[in-house]
Amino acid sequence: MSNVHFYWFAPTNGDGEFLGLARPQREPTPEYLIEVAQAAERAGFEGMLVPTGIPYLDSWLVGFAIAQHTRRIKPLVAFRPGFIAPTVAAKLSATFDRFTKGRLLVNVVTGGSPKELGQDGDFLDHDERYERTREFLDVILKCWTGETFSHKGRFFEVRDAQLVPPLHQPGRIPIYFGGSSDIAKEIAARYADVYLQWGEPVAQVKAQIEDVRSRAARYGRAPEFGVRLHVVVRDTEREAWDAAYRLISRIDEDVRRKMDRVFEETDSVAQRRITELVRQGERFDKCTWTGIGKIRKGAGTALVGTPDQIEEALQDYIDAGVTHFILSGYPHAEEALRFGDDVLPRFAKITV
Repeated sequence: MSNVHFYWFAPTNGDGEFLGLARPQREPTPEYLIEVAQAAERAGFEGMLVPTGIPYLDSWLVGFAIAQHTRRIKPLVAFRPGFIAPTVAAKLSATFDRFTKGRLLVNVVTGGSPKELGQDGDFLDHDERYERTREFLDVILKCWTGETFSHKGRFFEVRDAQLVPPLHQPGRIPIYFGGSSDIAKEIAARYADVYLQWGEPVAQVKAQIEDVRSRAARYGRAPEFGVRLHVVVRDTEREAWDAAYRLISRIDEDVRRKMDRVFEETDSVAQRRITELVRQGERFDKCTWTGIGKIRKGAGTALVGTPDQIEEALQDYIDAGVTHFILSGYPHAEEALRFGDDVLPRFAKITV
């Protein structure tokens, strides 16, 4: 793939004009999530990330609903390998893939919050979770090839496994994968089609790209690279920054305290890197803001500015090796269309 790819985000824990409220202004109903997906498709986005985790609706069900109410957009379904057997995941993904005629992408999420994982009954430590992910990917990739095989490992055992039905996409479903620890980057190098990072400074993103690229070369592989960011784009710089600060102007104190505990309890290297960025200051690079990271786990940085400024900031990432952008804005229905009108056409024919 040589083009730059843009994806939007499905707000499956609610949406609205403000972050950190006790209850979201817009509940994640099927009707609203379909509205967001259709807006993203009209705006020109190629795909849509459907997140996983305790705060979110089930990603497989939401992803399939999105696929059934759009014509082109590709659901990027996030899921955790610790909660589903690889053979079951292979059948689920193959069925989804065939029903949508090859529109499925998958985001394999190992997980970074011991407390949240414990709520689902998963108590492995950080490195053990990644070792389980490694074995999971071994098995699911064998399933996707259509071969009959047996496997006996530390976490999974199957005998004479075979995938029915076969995939619609040739070879495999594209795997998106993130993580900043050494073990995560090694697994990404071996298995990922797209290695994902959160929106850190361009220099740090480039350093991790070079690290994973070097590791992947030892396996004879050449993955692509993506970044997950928020965007606040307006006609003037003042309007953009006013809109950004408005997002975090009504944070509920109970929600703030809860999120502070989340940040403290994580064993995710990537989350710790984002948390450290937030502590260092509100802005970095040309127009990147850390304000969202004060109240939201995971992706906590946003590009804020005019269409020209957003274009320039995205181009800096492209120059560093990024070809996949997973973006979001609040509220997601309106902001998808705004970005589609003001910024996305500037990248319609770009190649790298």
